[in-house]
Amino acid sequence: MFLFRQPAAAQHNDTSAMLAVNFKTTEKTVYHKALAEYIASSYAEPPEAYRDDLRVLDELREAATAALDANTSVLKRNIRYYGQLAFILSKFPADVNTRFTWYNSFTPDSETSSQDLYFERASVLFNVGAVYSQLGCRESHGDKDSLNRAFNYFQQAAGVFGHLQQKIVGECRTQLTTDMSTYMLATLENLMLCQAQECVWHRSVLTRMKDVNIARIATHVAELYEQTTQTASQGSLASTIPNGWIDHLKVKGLYFRAEAQLRKSMDCLANTQYGEEVARLQAAQEYCSQINELVVYDQRWSKLLRAAVLEMVKSQAEL
Repeated sequence: MFLFRQPAAAQHNDTSAMLAVNFKTTEKTVYHKALAEYIASSYAEPPEAYRDDLRVLDELREAATAALDANTSVLKRNIRYYGQLAFILSKFPADVNTRFTWYNSFTPDSETSSQDLYFERASVLFNVGAVYSQLGCRESHGDKDSLNRAFNYFQQAAGVFGHLQQKIVGECRTQLTTDMSTYMLATLENLMLCQAQECVWHRSVLTRMKDVNIARIATHVAELYEQTTQTASQGSLASTIPNGWIDHLKVKGLYFRAEAQLRKSMDCLANTQYGEEVARLQAAQEYCSQINELVVYDQRWSKLLRAAVLEMVKSQAEL
């Protein structure tokens, strides 16, 4: 069977300091034969009357799964197909004698094959979240408009992964790949929330908000990254999550702790609180030292962390 497999390089932006979720890939599947048989046996109607509708359904699936990339056209095609699946599930049983095979987003050699329409729906919705995450990462993050778009994309991605975890995967009637486990979906939701709030921090710096307010935002971002690190480290998830992700989360948490202290020191300087200013700077330096220890002395970190993240750390340490 022909595989709609996408090259890994097309699935994420390595120049971004943020993380995107790779697409799930699938094998070609058609509905028309199985659904036509069901219509003939259960509704006592000639399936020929629905030939065009069944053809369109097959075309919707192929359009949604065969040309995966981070653009709004792919997003719209997947959302349209997801909506059609919701309609089909209201008219047909979940087991329609059509087999769906989907591959793990993070370990593409791992697959699940099932005749469950709920599984198909969950996999398509996962890719909707993946598109949103990739669109957020592809923004330049260099101006207010780009940051606003990235914020919205990451918020949308968080909503999709949260809905998957809380509602959709619970309806599936098959064993799922680990990328759709409860812990993984919770981690992806939290990661997207982290990155959305990081966009808020970038915007606060860009618009020259007061240092005390920037510090408050940085502290919140640090807390979110620390919470996500804990979620990502639970149980077997740590061995499933992509290489470098937990390291990335740890460094980001330390980075924003240092940023918060740096901004608080600048606020102290403006208010002639020189003793506290020095203490804040020392605290910021300690966080930077922790990052440098991890990056410099553990070569695994420097190999797995994105260059954009290392550049962020280097720039902060030089302030």
